[in-house]
Amino acid sequence: MVVKQMGYPQAASGSPAVSRTHRTTATLKLRKGAGRHYLVQSTLAQGTELSLVEVQGSWAHVYVHQIYGWVPNIYLEPIPAEFEETPALRQEATEHEPVLTRYALIETTHETTATLNLRKGSGTGYPVLKVIDHGTRVRLILQQGLWSQIQCNQLLGWVPSMYLHRLPARPAQSGLIAVPNQRALTTIRLNARKGPGDHHGLARILQADTAVIIVARQGAWRQIEREGERMWVPASQLRTVY
Repeated sequence: MVVKQMGYPQAASGSPAVSRTHRTTATLKLRKGAGRHYLVQSTLAQGTELSLVEVQGSWAHVYVHQIYGWVPNIYLEPIPAEFEETPALRQEATEHEPVLTRYALIETTHETTATLNLRKGSGTGYPVLKVIDHGTRVRLILQQGLWSQIQCNQLLGWVPSMYLHRLPARPAQSGLIAVPNQRALTTIRLNARKGPGDHHGLARILQADTAVIIVARQGAWRQIEREGERMWVPASQLRTVY
């Protein structure tokens, strides 16, 4: 399995708040290393929210209860993106889908090659959540045997892996170094520029914790994309996420 990594979560001094990305789907033993022979540090109840640091093979390195440890990756699921509704949507909640917040930017990684049933679990015995059209762009979360867990709009579900085609990385503009669609969050409220430097004009003001996609880099600056608009911010003001 390809190792996927994210930066170690860092909480501000005196604040225990850490970005939680996943939760347990069963009661798990938090071990000191990636293997069942390592010492158990604590037991995590089903539904415990934690921060994923990296994946090595079938084991996940996590941060939970202010300590680092390892659990089997198969028993983790992503925490669904946060959503918010406008006043108009609240009045007609049964007819409209919620509006995505700035945390819910979805980076599509694959495209479906057939019309598929998005199922609640990894098998044809699980109920169908939605029918996905041929050519729908989705985000791959994880693979388990012949099945893949994907994110399709606001839904998380499972489809056969053989019907997913990986999308090519976005090409960078001339003279830039391409970055393969890396997701990130802004660390502070900042000015996004029209070019790689403070002397360039202001493109947009981004709030702290705004989800973006890094598409290219040049020196200490990163070109990002948000809602179809490309702009530049310092690399030091971005935190990459899983």
